[in-house]
Amino acid sequence: MVRVVQISIEMGLTKFIMGFESTYLWEDPIQSGVIFGSVFASLISICYYSLISVCAYGSLTALLAVLSLKVYTYVMVTFLKKEVPCNPLAKVAELNLEIPEEKISSIANNASTKLNATLLELRRLFLVENMLDSIKFGLSLWVLTYIGSWFNAMTLVLISWAGLFTIPKVYILNKAQIDPVLDKVKAQFDEISGKVFAMIPQAKPAEKTE
Repeated sequence: MVRVVQISIEMGLTKFIMGFESTYLWEDPIQSGVIFGSVFASLISICYYSLISVCAYGSLTALLAVLSLKVYTYVMVTFLKKEVPCNPLAKVAELNLEIPEEKISSIANNASTKLNATLLELRRLFLVENMLDSIKFGLSLWVLTYIGSWFNAMTLVLISWAGLFTIPKVYILNKAQIDPVLDKVKAQFDEISGKVFAMIPQAKPAEKTE
């Protein structure tokens, strides 16, 4: 299970998170607040309404907001003869939304490679080709059954999204106090896991025949 998670991370999850590091670290509070609030509100809405309704109402709200801003700008410039000091739509208009074909091909090739590696790893775990890895995999699935009984998938997504915008910032602000605690926890975990895995019989390598 750990190997499967590692492969998933290599598929681009780390790069995706690091791609907007400045956003979830609240370097620009206004931008971070808008992104966090809009996504969080959308996720909560999906819990109670269908995805089609949420997308439709969200798009309609954005369209009405742009129309209102356009009308406001037109009135200020045409009738009141005043200049609008800041136009938030200018930044959106300057965004380059085109995705190069080379980028798409690279992502598709990388995704197919990682997907094939994940499928091979799952086959190895389910066929118990390595006893220790398969036991770890089974224990991970057993833990997931409890997590699934406590939360549904959307709740975990909400918690993950909220954690992404809070945990890194809290860690940076309190790094000196948090690091010693994490070191102690890691040392205890390594000690316990070492004792547990020492009790599990290791698979003997197959003898080579000449």
